[in-house]
Amino acid sequence: SRQVPEDIHTYTHMINGVPTGGAPPAKSAASCCGPDELSLDISRCEVLNASNPAALAAVLGGGGELRSDCDEQLLITIAFPSAVKLHSIVLEGPGSAPDEIRLFLNRTAMGFDDAEAEEPLQALPLDEARRSGAPLLLQYVKFQNVSTLTLFAPSNQEESEVTTLHRLRFFGSVHDTTNMKEFKRVG
Repeated sequence: SRQVPEDIHTYTHMINGVPTGGAPPAKSAASCCGPDELSLDISRCEVLNASNPAALAAVLGGGGELRSDCDEQLLITIAFPSAVKLHSIVLEGPGSAPDEIRLFLNRTAMGFDDAEAEEPLQALPLDEARRSGAPLLLQYVKFQNVSTLTLFAPSNQEESEVTTLHRLRFFGSVHDTTNMKEFKRVG
């Protein structure tokens, strides 16, 4: 077993848990900062089975209360203004918040039958801590070119008939693209 020196705090850089004594590698401008909160195209976002579908804009914009209608299921489609690399989601809600969120990528016309039958790209189990604003980290390599994201909440934590959400936020970065119309040949 490897022993860690008592003066470990004097080292400034470690590789695979071994202190090197050297300076850490320089960080790029992109890596010095965490992921940004992403803008949404609210006009293209929608929710199915909500008793108050107009509340989706408030939930996405900073806080409100979105409630399911006929049963505990909610199906929310989030649209981004341009392709993004999605890093994490922050969800806030009461005890009747979803107990799991299933994520589907770039699906524009998805119904409840589709959401129940198809394999999600990622499923996020939620507990009290994870529904209180802690970031839900995504498998980042799977979410590199996201135009729309569909969230399916099959049930809630209280096993009640109504699922409630107070806030949804999305973090990541805008997908860098080259506008070929602006490209000028040098020659």
